[in-house]
Formats: sequence, structure tokens, C-alpha cells
Amino acid sequence: MSISQLYRSTGPGIAFWTLGFFGLLLVSSGQSVKASQPIDPIVLKVASQLFIPADYYIKAVIDDRTDQSPVAFLVPNADSGRQLETVDLEGGAMNALERYFSGVLPRNPNLKPIVVRIKDLKIMEVLKGEGRVLVEGEVFLDFSFELDRGDELVHLLDFQGGISYKRGVRQFYLIEPVLRRSINNSLTYFNDWIEKESKNEIKLLSDVQVRIRDYREDFGDDTVFYNPIRPLTWDDFKGRPRFNNYAASIFSSISYEGNSWIEDGEVIVDLVFKTYMLKSSSWVRGTNNSYGLNHEQRHFDIAKIVMERLKERVQQLDLQPHNFDRKVSFHYLEAYREMNRLQEQYDRETAHGLNGPAQERWNEKIDEELRHFGLK
Repeated sequence: MSISQLYRSTGPGIAFWTLGFFGLLLVSSGQSVKASQPIDPIVLKVASQLFIPADYYIKAVIDDRTDQSPVAFLVPNADSGRQLETVDLEGGAMNALERYFSGVLPRNPNLKPIVVRIKDLKIMEVLKGEGRVLVEGEVFLDFSFELDRGDELVHLLDFQGGISYKRGVRQFYLIEPVLRRSINNSLTYFNDWIEKESKNEIKLLSDVQVRIRDYREDFGDDTVFYNPIRPLTWDDFKGRPRFNNYAASIFSSISYEGNSWIEDGEVIVDLVFKTYMLKSSSWVRGTNNSYGLNHEQRHFDIAKIVMERLKERVQQLDLQPHNFDRKVSFHYLEAYREMNRLQEQYDRETAHGLNGPAQERWNEKIDEELRHFGLK
């Protein structure tokens, strides 16, 4: 039997093809005899331990095949023509793979749990040659390796592999070694990848250190970032007044920037939170007084209070390397909605500053929370 291999593996920053040749085995040239019995299921043999993983163990196998029919479509005899016989792995494909993985790789539950998702697994054959004594076949597999984080499976690496082979029409025993070699190729490649990336791939790390800071740079441009020692002035309201009955309006908002890197095997997450107002989008009609400026300042204060609440929530989160960005983004969006609700409630209850007693109540409420966060 002659065997050639073609496989592709994809992962973070990885995509390549490799073509190899694995030698020759004798192809029977004797007269073919029509098979009288169905082909036996393929028994994956654990010949020996493949290697000992240092960082992980195979926890489970998930059958994610769109076609869950038997894995092999084999030429049964020389007279079959295009008629193929379906043959499965002994005990079913997933059971056979689970047994095989546990046999060739030791299981250590103290290591990272890896789940292998089987997207495709096929053996396809065709009868060739004038004498109908030669069968050409191909093994194709598509595996996805995922890290089980408990609450979700985190994708790490995809591996697509294939081996083409030739056998004599009666040499069914030669199929299993080819399939086994394909599976071993996927396990070997994943093992090599995880050994190389164990300290460099964020998804594989477990410790996250979050650093939170406020952005307060003042470049004298269009943006004013919140600073408790720098209250607003009417000079910050440079926009053109709108056609409405309001005396002034402020555009204030919140945002954040995040950056991450790996330092001594730990994921460092640097979060910069910004509470700001835009001069060009904020305006005042004619001259106004300190009462009106206080009303607009309180809009700015509300945005800052919401940002401080967000920072508290982020500090309490159980962030993992695979989910910190998603979790912070979710809570930021919730804070943004909270800010809009509070701003609308503030304007509604104070009648946009016209209700003096209500304005005073909001002044006291806002000051109390600013003191809570050490901002007053």
C-alpha cells in the first residue's frame, strides 16, 4: 500500500499545508474474490502511548458532524463497481475516538481540559485498475480543539488532515493504520502548538490583572475630560445654539479604551476610562448665570458618577483571559444606558433647571455620591 498525506492546520496566526510520502507496501496482484460477508467494523488499535501532554488532557469528544452516517465508504470486492459498503468504527465513531484518545494520551484532570469537536471524519474509496485489484482511498478529518473553561468552550485550534492510500481489493486490514496515522497527526500537531504557545497565547492563561485609570489630559482642544479640580465654565460651550427654548445644552458622555499584554505568564488588562464633554456640541444662548452653569455641570457630574459605578463593577468581575473584553464591553454598554436614563430623569424632574427645589435636591444627591467616590 502506498500512502501520501496532505493536511492543513489553522489556529491563531497559523495556516499551512504539508505534503509527504510514507513509503510502499505490497499490493496484492492475485485474483480478486467477491466478498461473501459484510466488512467488519474498523477497530482503532492503541498500539502504544503517543506522548504525555504536559499542559492538558482530552476531557471529551463532541460529535459536530453534519453527516453522522458511518465514517467509511469502502469497496467491498472486485465486482462492486461503484457500489460501496458503509462501515463504521467499532462501537460508533465517537465512542471509538474517546477510547482511542484515552488510550494513547494519559488523562490528568489537574491539567487544562481539552474538548475535541469532530466536524468531519470520512474514509472514501474507489475501485481502480483494469484488473479490478486496486483500491484508492482517502481519509479526511476536520477536528477543532477547544479549552473547557467551565462556563464555555474556548476555541483554540482547527486541524484539517487527509491521507491518500492504495490497497489491494482484499486488504481491508490496511485501512485502520492509515486512519490511526491521520488521528495521530492531529494530536501531535495540537500538542506541538500548545507546548509552544502555553505562555504566549492569552486563551491558555488563567491569571488576569486589571489596571484601571482615568483619562484627564487637557490639551485645550474640543474635548474636556472630567477633572474634579477643573469645573466647567461658559467658555467651554462653543457650539451654535439650537432652535429651541432651552438656554443652554451640554454634550457629555463616557467611553473607555482597553489594551492587554502578557507579562510573566499573566494577562495584564489596562483599562482607561473617559468621562468627557465636547465644546463644539455644547452651547449657551447669549449670556447665562451661575445657576444655569450649575445645571449643566450636574449633567457632567452624572456622567462621571455612572463611570465610577462602572469602574466598581469591573473591579468586582471575575475576568478570565478569554472573556475579559466581552465582559467589560457588556458592562460598559449597560452603564451607557444607565447614564442616558439618569440624564433624562434629571432633566424631567428639574424641568431642565426651571424647578429650583428639585434642582437643589439633585444637587445634594449628586454631591453625596461624588463624595462617596472621593471626587468632592
